[in-house]
Amino acid sequence: MLTFESTHEYYLGNDPSLYYCEEHSSLMITQDHEDRLVISGISKSTMLQFASKFYKESLKKELNESDSQKQQADAVKAEV
Repeated sequence: MLTFESTHEYYLGNDPSLYYCEEHSSLMITQDHEDRLVISGISKSTMLQFASKFYKESLKKELNESDSQKQQADAVKAEV
């Protein structure tokens, strides 16, 4: 646990890889397997909750965009 208030920002390049190690309860983020960020103390259930929420939000956004495109196409058809 961080015992001070701060923000740490790291740049790992484009599209770094994410790995979760259940044995060590750690999330690892790396671009080239040389430089990496390891965050320990993250449980499997926390990772599953994060992934589930991320997936649901992404799907909802995709459906909203798809619905918006469909409405635009319908509007164009109505004008013709």
